[in-house]
Amino acid sequence: MRRLSCLLFLLSLFFSGSISAQELKVSGKVVDSTGEPVIGANVKVEGGKLGVMTDKDGNFTITMPSGKSNLVVSYIGYKASIVRAVLGKWLNVKLDEDAQNLDELVVVGYGTQKKSNLTSSIEVVKGTDLARIPTPNLDEALNGQVAGLQVMSMSGDPGTAREANLRIRAVTGASSSPLLVIDGVPRFSENTSDGEQRLSDLNPDDIESISILKDAAAAAVYGVRAANGVILVKTKRSQGDSKLRINYRGQYNIQKATQFPKFLNGYEFAKLYNKAVEGEANVNPYTDEELEMIRTQSNPNKFADTNIIDYLNSHGYSTTHSVSLSGGNHFLRYYISGSYSKTSGLYSGVGRDRFNYAAKLDATLAKGLVLSLDFNGVRSGYKNTSFTTVDAAYSYSPVQPFVLTNGELASINGGNPLINIRGLGGYTRNRVKMNTITANLNWDIPWVKGLSVYGKVTMDNNNTIRNEFDSPVALYTYDDATKDIKVDETTVYPKAKISMYQMDQFVDNTLLEAGINYAQTFKEKHSVTGMVVANYQMYKNKYMDGRNSDLPGIYPEFIGSTEVGSLHGKESEIQRASLIGRTTYAYENRYFAEFSFRVDGSAKFHPDHRWGFFPTVSASWMLSNEKFFKNWKQRVISNVKFRASTGILGRDGGVQDYAYLLTYIYSPVNGYNIGGLLKPGVVVNTGNYPNTKLKWEKSRDYNFGLDLGFWNNRFGITYEYYLRYKTDMLSDAPDYMYPPSTGTNGAVPYMNYGKVKAWGWDLTLTHRNSIGKFRYDASFMLSLGRDKVLDFGDETNQLENLRRKGHSVGTSWMYESLGLFQTQEEIDNWKLNQDGSYNGKNKTVKPGDIKYKDQNDDGVLDKKDEVAFKSSAYPDFTGSLKLGASYKGVFVNLMFQGVAGYKQYITEAYTLERSSLQRFQDYHLTETWTPENPNAEYPRIKLSTSIDNNRLASSFWLRDNSFIRLKSLNIGYSLPASTLKSLKLTSLTITLMGGNLFTWSKLKHMDPESRRGYPIQRTYGLSCNIGI
Repeated sequence: MRRLSCLLFLLSLFFSGSISAQELKVSGKVVDSTGEPVIGANVKVEGGKLGVMTDKDGNFTITMPSGKSNLVVSYIGYKASIVRAVLGKWLNVKLDEDAQNLDELVVVGYGTQKKSNLTSSIEVVKGTDLARIPTPNLDEALNGQVAGLQVMSMSGDPGTAREANLRIRAVTGASSSPLLVIDGVPRFSENTSDGEQRLSDLNPDDIESISILKDAAAAAVYGVRAANGVILVKTKRSQGDSKLRINYRGQYNIQKATQFPKFLNGYEFAKLYNKAVEGEANVNPYTDEELEMIRTQSNPNKFADTNIIDYLNSHGYSTTHSVSLSGGNHFLRYYISGSYSKTSGLYSGVGRDRFNYAAKLDATLAKGLVLSLDFNGVRSGYKNTSFTTVDAAYSYSPVQPFVLTNGELASINGGNPLINIRGLGGYTRNRVKMNTITANLNWDIPWVKGLSVYGKVTMDNNNTIRNEFDSPVALYTYDDATKDIKVDETTVYPKAKISMYQMDQFVDNTLLEAGINYAQTFKEKHSVTGMVVANYQMYKNKYMDGRNSDLPGIYPEFIGSTEVGSLHGKESEIQRASLIGRTTYAYENRYFAEFSFRVDGSAKFHPDHRWGFFPTVSASWMLSNEKFFKNWKQRVISNVKFRASTGILGRDGGVQDYAYLLTYIYSPVNGYNIGGLLKPGVVVNTGNYPNTKLKWEKSRDYNFGLDLGFWNNRFGITYEYYLRYKTDMLSDAPDYMYPPSTGTNGAVPYMNYGKVKAWGWDLTLTHRNSIGKFRYDASFMLSLGRDKVLDFGDETNQLENLRRKGHSVGTSWMYESLGLFQTQEEIDNWKLNQDGSYNGKNKTVKPGDIKYKDQNDDGVLDKKDEVAFKSSAYPDFTGSLKLGASYKGVFVNLMFQGVAGYKQYITEAYTLERSSLQRFQDYHLTETWTPENPNAEYPRIKLSTSIDNNRLASSFWLRDNSFIRLKSLNIGYSLPASTLKSLKLTSLTITLMGGNLFTWSKLKHMDPESRRGYPIQRTYGLSCNIGI
């Protein structure tokens, strides 16, 4: 790298001599409508690619080639201004605000386009908007930023990636994740390796913008992996000729759980337990003497009063430090950054740290010839104990001692949750190393105006190492008869085994790409662009894991006995070759059309079905640019644009490579039968049945959009309606086609069957205005998604009431609840037998139990009584509201985010099983059925089995999970330019930040997203951003 930098520097000196004689320097200042300097505005020569940025006073100096006379000045949130440069004249440039940024360049697949020229569905999120969310994870920061993009935080665990879904009702496959593309390189998607980069691996401070490609016309250029949309990330680079700029951001957050369970104390628990076991056989309630012992805590070694929540940390924390350096000149430009973030959890065994680094160099080797070199990487680590401690809290009785009076940990059937909370007994650690090197050479061909070619090489080397180490922790038991405390022999070596597990995964990714771009305008009316790209991508995935479950000591360095050791490994390789094309046409900035295609081949299909051709076409009409509209004397409507697109997307996800071939595996025990003994050998892989007729799953998309601007675009409306038909869906063959008599043992081939229709709409309202130096903005986003099964192939082999045709994909079949029985007389007169396999009609059913509807009036509760109810992991409606205001450097930003039409099955709020004790919470005292509380939220308290009447799948347990969160709130202050100048700084901003501050939900007693798992975190933070 050092030698290359020196070479580039010498080359720049060589070319500077011949170029400088043809150039002139122009200086000026950029201000906004209030006269305040605009810091960091982009100033470039019209028609060129290089430019400069304004300094802390809004000043700039730019070198212009001869023959050029116009400069383009732009900044985010402002209308671009074109000014004529005059030698020796100081330029004063004023920028006016533009809420819709129609002249802004938007990153699209394999290129950029002006926002006003777009014909497809693309939304853009700026890096500055993401920085307002108090989290080091980029995936969580995206939540609520774009209509139709849903990011569910199913867990607050610092090492768990958030699940991003785009137009979730229209997605397909086992994974609903959109394709992630970082600086033009496809990354994680449904059918790439787990070792690929994800959003949570990126440094938010390196992000310039994120483009969300929603429809087929926008996403099709990325082929089979883009069936669920595309998240296109553009990272920061040096913007042109500028002095060294240094930016530092430090942030510290304190985190608390949004909601913890409120468990009963030991005495309350014991009394309620006695009520739950009334009438139960072979279950002993607490005696009066034991109840008194629990109340007075006279013998805590026998009956304690503990709450596992008390042992967790009251809060966790996260800290982030990020620094970047950028600068350069017309010939050599650089951007270097590094960041470190660390997050601790609610107990010592949980946490994550991440170190990101990047270096980017752009060198102008000759006029129109630019070489770009990128090197970036991430080192991250995630640790966790062996068990989900928070979820396990529901399985321990509060009268069970955790710590005995001598300070030793008590044995609870050989375990104790404090082992995990205190980080004892081993660990689970994940270390990830990812490095990426990219070289891109772009040449603007001088003898053909508008024509350029490029070649790009990207190489990744990703390594994941997972270590698990389990060592016994000595636990103790209390003998009530002798009052002795003894070690539990089952918890110490050699009865308790010491084990170690390690997994190494190496993922190498190579991308070779070459492309031709053409852009030209004829007679100032006809604008034409064209692009052809060919690429080849190869993934190599090597995996090996080993386990030893009988180490002789407590240190993982010991190898242990090979008698109980095991070792596994595999290696796979995926190759993709693609041809991509796109052409656009625009007439007088009024009529726009685009056609694109991608040809993909997949080794998962037979050669007769291997290649797929996926075309798209889109068009738009800028009505507001028509002459009759401009001549219309009105000041209300400033922008009107109609968009429409259609296209076909393909998918091969979920299918293993060479799925059309019969494969063989080596079996050490089920090989050849020799002399009545099974010997090792190569046998048919019964877990993989081939299908030579398997072909691409296809989705035909339709998208219709309307963009409106009012009052000089201070108020904007964007509405989109989408429709998708999914056909030849890839899925496991139905069970009825491969019964056990076929010998498949449940391993059935993939097939093409089923048809689903998905539709919905996205609505975005924006408003931005300024009154003097007071500025404010607001945006509201709302999305609806629906789907329906048109064909599922089960018309001839399924009960009519259980057929999926006509229902939503997220439909569940269950019994219909009619409420709770109130009296024994009501039960005795009930015609439906709800006892199932129990002897006697409704013998076990008691007042306070759930009663069900007999759908066919046959008196028997069975499959024929199940009906369809909507129960999905994804909501129908998603939305957000963002508000912001600023005045003389003081600013406030907040965002509300919510979902509706979101029903979930929540038996965990009630269940008290024999095998796994469900801790009673405060609501079990007040919200369960009793004769005095007939309208209770939950049935009567009792112990239950898996086939108990109240645990049958029914609509009783469907609860509305709709919620609204105050997702973020920021209050800060930015120093004015006059003060910054005296401090020799370009920026200084202090921000108080809050995240997940309040939640409004009908769902009681648990967070609507994380439910009973690791709780979502409420965050309070302080951020400092300094620019030099």
